[in-house]
Amino acid sequence: MLMRLLLLFVTVQMFRIYECKPFPAGLAAETADVGQTVKLSCELTNQLEVGSNIFWYKHSADEPPVAIKSTDCEQNGCRTTFKKGSGHRTSVLEITNVQVNDSGLYYCAEMDSYPPLMKGPTLLVGDSSTNRTYMQVFVPPSVSNGSVPLVCLVGGLSSKHILIYWNISGQITEGWNDPGTIDPDQSYSVRSQVMVPEETWRSGGLCTCIAQLGGAGKTRTMSVSHLTIQTDQGWCLPTAIRLGFLGLLVIVIFIWISKHRRSGRRQSATRQGNGSAAQSPAPILYA
Repeated sequence: MLMRLLLLFVTVQMFRIYECKPFPAGLAAETADVGQTVKLSCELTNQLEVGSNIFWYKHSADEPPVAIKSTDCEQNGCRTTFKKGSGHRTSVLEITNVQVNDSGLYYCAEMDSYPPLMKGPTLLVGDSSTNRTYMQVFVPPSVSNGSVPLVCLVGGLSSKHILIYWNISGQITEGWNDPGTIDPDQSYSVRSQVMVPEETWRSGGLCTCIAQLGGAGKTRTMSVSHLTIQTDQGWCLPTAIRLGFLGLLVIVIFIWISKHRRSGRRQSATRQGNGSAAQSPAPILYA
């Protein structure tokens, strides 16, 4: 019984630590490798008409928004093109031969609409993680003004172009991100801060920092709560690996229980045999 409880505890802890958190729709960044072609979609407030004046802007953390020019693709050096999407209000920005400096948050705008700017996707080009990449969530020693400020630090990066957001007891928020800094070892670090309500914190709500560092699989998460210590969740394990581990663990538990039952039966049979031998009368000897 004790063995089964121990294995169950280990299983719960493993899957709590390494469970991948899915990206909410519309929040995860678009990713691409250097040199690829990407298509970014943005929804406008009004239906697009023939001759509509559409504009796109790119915003990096430490730079002001920059207007993107749509060039004639018949000319040399064409990289960006504006197109109409499948929806009546969808504008598409196509970028060929993307580079790392194309990373950033994109907006679309229509000259005659209000509000003038509509938020589009975040684009991450390349992979900002290195073998020195780390993540840490800092928790204050006490609550102030009815809320708990949590700070997530992601360092050891090759680029400051990453996406950080929070999952606070199932509620998704982007928090506040700094533009990123260069550390003494010439790597980059980025911080994100979120304010957690005191009630959520004291009730044991799980607060998870999620950082998207590049393409598929390049995601790190770390969770903290008022009831547990900080737990570095590392790289997300694919679902197949987690299911395989669970299946292997179930087989081990089944084998252990089967062996334990067979051993118990043999011991019971041995005890019964010894008891029968002790109770059988001694043979009669004739002179």
